[in-house]
Amino acid sequence: MDKSGIIKRDVELPTDARGKLAFGLYNVFTPEECKDFIKITEKRGYEKALVTISSGRQILMTKVRNSDRCIVNSHEEAEKIWQRIKDFIPSQWKKRPVLGLNERLSFLRYNGGGYFKPHFDGSSITENGGESYITILLYLNEGFDGGSTTFISTKNEKERVEFVPQTGSILVFQHDILHEGSELIKGRKYAMRTDVMFGIKKFGQSLTSV
Repeated sequence: MDKSGIIKRDVELPTDARGKLAFGLYNVFTPEECKDFIKITEKRGYEKALVTISSGRQILMTKVRNSDRCIVNSHEEAEKIWQRIKDFIPSQWKKRPVLGLNERLSFLRYNGGGYFKPHFDGSSITENGGESYITILLYLNEGFDGGSTTFISTKNEKERVEFVPQTGSILVFQHDILHEGSELIKGRKYAMRTDVMFGIKKFGQSLTSV
């Protein structure tokens, strides 16, 4: 536990994903702050969440993803989240320096029967060469049945590890881990997804002349 009160706990992933990055951060946001996120996005309005296919196009596929979302593009809010969690995030990835969070915040709403079938998260790429490798999932409420984020083995679908949402907690994991938004049995679940962005790869420092 660090001085901010945030607690970090590693996630014990399925066997074939061991060694990959996945951990939970607890007490990142207060229940009141989470309620504010919910109020703001409900006021903006939610629409059916789409699925990105291989061409990069987004389409409605409720057999794969049955939930709603509200997209908020906000550098200010992304920076607010980043300042709270940056000390827990790797300073580089594949020799790319960390830049911060993607300002595209995808707020998610699941009603009873909602789910997101097993998938890998896609990477976000910016015009200046930035690319994401790590997912950030902020949970805004609890008190519902089901709705865990579940990591699944690619070799044995029965090997599953559940991460149970807690209000104000954040799940951090690299994109290339198979997971699902397990079916929500009862109630309503709110969460927010964004990504950690990394800059252009560093190939080494130039020689200093003598």
